[in-house]
Amino acid sequence: MTATEFLFGDERKSSEDCDIYESLKMLVAAEVSQDAKFYFGPPKSMPDGFNAADLATLTVWFLISEGHRAIDSYLNRNMEGVSIGMTMGVPMSFFRDSQLRSSFVNIARRAWSIYREEGLLGTTLLIEKGLRVLEKYPWTLVPPTPEYEVRNWIRSEGEAAMWWPFQSPAVAAGPYAKVDIGAGTTHASLFRIFGTAQTPKTTLAFFGAVSVNVGMDAVDSAIAESEAWKGDCLALRGKERSILQTSAKARGAVIPTKEQIYEAYRKSWIETYRKINDYVAEREAWSNHKVFVIGGGSLVPLLVETVRVHPGRSIPLELATLEQPPDLTRFDNKRVTSDELPFVTVAYGLSNIGFSIPEAFTPDQVPPMPDRNEPRLRLDRDDIYGK
Repeated sequence: MTATEFLFGDERKSSEDCDIYESLKMLVAAEVSQDAKFYFGPPKSMPDGFNAADLATLTVWFLISEGHRAIDSYLNRNMEGVSIGMTMGVPMSFFRDSQLRSSFVNIARRAWSIYREEGLLGTTLLIEKGLRVLEKYPWTLVPPTPEYEVRNWIRSEGEAAMWWPFQSPAVAAGPYAKVDIGAGTTHASLFRIFGTAQTPKTTLAFFGAVSVNVGMDAVDSAIAESEAWKGDCLALRGKERSILQTSAKARGAVIPTKEQIYEAYRKSWIETYRKINDYVAEREAWSNHKVFVIGGGSLVPLLVETVRVHPGRSIPLELATLEQPPDLTRFDNKRVTSDELPFVTVAYGLSNIGFSIPEAFTPDQVPPMPDRNEPRLRLDRDDIYGK
């Protein structure tokens, strides 16, 4: 944000000539819940006349516009008869929270209304115009969203990231963990894909899901401090792997952050374990579940080796491989590389809508497994067959 404009996705600017607003998702969560722990970094004040949800709405309007422009270019400017939709991803832990879920649904629907009525948004927006647009489309005009329509507008990032593994014949039904080490957050979830070798996979059920406000930003900050880096620590993005391989000091500095990232996985396992309890068959299945690692942290071996350790058994688990979806290519028609794939799995899953979306249960919808020691009513044969 400059003195007069919002600049979306402009990496040429620095904090010296404008105000930078990152991790808007987490700023919204902190604002709505009034809990500062959601946001990593120093407190961030909002511009006069705006709150975090307003900035998020304008950003989503810009992202929808970017999608529209990409489709228009792909179709050689022939958009006749083309309909566009959108779905926004949020952490599973946000999706489970009724207050946060409602806030993000409203952001998605408000941004969509602005796009439909005001057209495309470019990379710049006058602050004065931004205020006028938000005033013209207030929160009060966002229509109520029935519960059965919520997933049309927002879906959990964990569910979206696992859409292709769910569809892929190479990924078997069974228990899995997904750890998404992003820029400002880490999201961990444990889920089961239901189905058999003889039948199509049917549903996704999440047993545990936890988010922490620590991710690659915190890793970069720790590295920068240990290496006496003078500039913006985010300039280290993409260099973490080589620095950590060569600098023992940097590896030592990252240990506290690494442990905080692992905490998301550990707490997700605790939630899962409370559900499976003493159900022997389920406990045995979860003792060797596979782990998907996505996000920027998936390119840093030190972090991957950390989060592949079973939280309950302290043994390394097998990593599940993300496959290249057959219909996913870059805009220049080149194949998405293995380094790029962890960054686009959520967006790819969100781009699939309608009947292709499998039924997905949140941890709140998955009841505890029955305790095998729980007393059970013994039925006489005549109770069953004598009627």
